[in-house]
Amino acid sequence: MQDLSRGMGKPHAPLFAPLLFGVAAQIEAISVEQMRQDGTRIRKNVGELRRALGMETVFCSAPDEAMLAGAAQAGADLESVPTVAAALEAVRQWQADTSEPVIVAAFHGPGRVFHWQQQNGASGDAALRFEQIGDLLASWVRSFAEAGIHMVQWYDTPPQDTALMDAWKGALGTAGNVARFHRVASVLLQEADGQPIWPAQAIACPTQEQHPGAMPRPHGRAWPADPQLWSRLPGDDAAERLIATATEVPAETEVASLMASVQRIRET
Repeated sequence: MQDLSRGMGKPHAPLFAPLLFGVAAQIEAISVEQMRQDGTRIRKNVGELRRALGMETVFCSAPDEAMLAGAAQAGADLESVPTVAAALEAVRQWQADTSEPVIVAAFHGPGRVFHWQQQNGASGDAALRFEQIGDLLASWVRSFAEAGIHMVQWYDTPPQDTALMDAWKGALGTAGNVARFHRVASVLLQEADGQPIWPAQAIACPTQEQHPGAMPRPHGRAWPADPQLWSRLPGDDAAERLIATATEVPAETEVASLMASVQRIRET
């Protein structure tokens, strides 16, 4: 992960890191909301799902509007937001896990934060707001990096106004610089039609439709969120360093079906 965070390292079999969070609540047969409010339950359920699937990664969070709203309003006092405090507690508990999982945080990116602010009555200079968003997301990265994450995945939608693209890139860069300082990989996944721009401020993780071939810098690949659509896992000669999912794997996905899909792509 440290090599990926700096855009370095030799090619290797990609890390398989589908966004599995809400689906883990099935382990204890509790609601996703109950799980996301309790760090111990996040650690137990997501960790147990990881062991059942034979995965390397665990997610302490998934992009969530309630977390977004609470963190945006709390500013620097992130742990006053229950879902953020629970996610951080899960990370700290995983730090004591002798199996040493790769710990990932998944958040909304700056474009979605900006859009959320717009929907909730924000006004003023848009470029300045992106600068402030970059500072906010950098504070999230700092807190989670100090707790012990290895990767942050930004799920984002770039601004429709092309005049704001540089401001959007700047916000990604502010958060990405903090990630790089802590040797945390900062990965960008975009919800965008066609072939979007992939700024150097984050590690690109396009879908096959967004960018079908290899890229000049180390990058990942976003698979569909439906495990039934997953294909064979690439080998050591793969161009990608990471396999993620374009969105969170649906919480209602049956664990038995998920296990069968993971076994299938390993055996193909």
